[in-house]
Amino acid sequence: MIKKILLIVSAGLLFCSTSYGKSKYQLSKPGKLLLKEDFGSAELPEHFREGAGAWKIVDGTLRGRQRAEDNHTAFRKIYLDHYNAIYEYDMKMEGDGFTRLMINWDLVHVSKGEIHYDKAQVFKIKEKGKREQMARQNRDQGLDPLQGNYDEATHAINEISLNLKEGEWYHVVFESVGDRLSLQIDGKIVIGQHIGLTEKKDNFGFQAGGLEGYVFIDNVLVREAIPLP
Repeated sequence: MIKKILLIVSAGLLFCSTSYGKSKYQLSKPGKLLLKEDFGSAELPEHFREGAGAWKIVDGTLRGRQRAEDNHTAFRKIYLDHYNAIYEYDMKMEGDGFTRLMINWDLVHVSKGEIHYDKAQVFKIKEKGKREQMARQNRDQGLDPLQGNYDEATHAINEISLNLKEGEWYHVVFESVGDRLSLQIDGKIVIGQHIGLTEKKDNFGFQAGGLEGYVFIDNVLVREAIPLP
């Protein structure tokens, strides 16, 4: 029997499971296909060309590495009109690499999932600076579930311990559904909840961190997430 451990913290705002249930999807079921990319071309796909860092197609996979001169993690920003979504992809890390999946509304980073060799975390990200920039430029502030209270510090809503191996491929399933996030990798699941996650989304991105390592991404599949009852 597959056992599931459910930990509820702070009146139900945080919870995590340490093993898979009957389905690999924890918050939703897959709906309409929104994006599919297997990096079969020798050139970067058009929708993966915006960003920073050193990126190229290597043996049919997307390889990314941070550059010191950028003073920023390497990233690829992908524009996609979506809201509730399931992001699936294969990933491996080499050297001191780590990776993030960022979920954004316009300039604002709404949330992220971060994967290291020893842990995975889901985050709510501080919005103040980008929100102020958007206001100066008269950009759409979206749904504004925080009602203008954008100064909450970036923090991990929840995390799990991992023991990933350098150079090994892992399948990642990341669900963003309403006010909840679920990140699954290597048979482990971490789930977090925050009202700010209900913001609109119109782009997402992959990040690669670490000046002495690489992150590899392949078989990207983004689908509409139909919330479970």
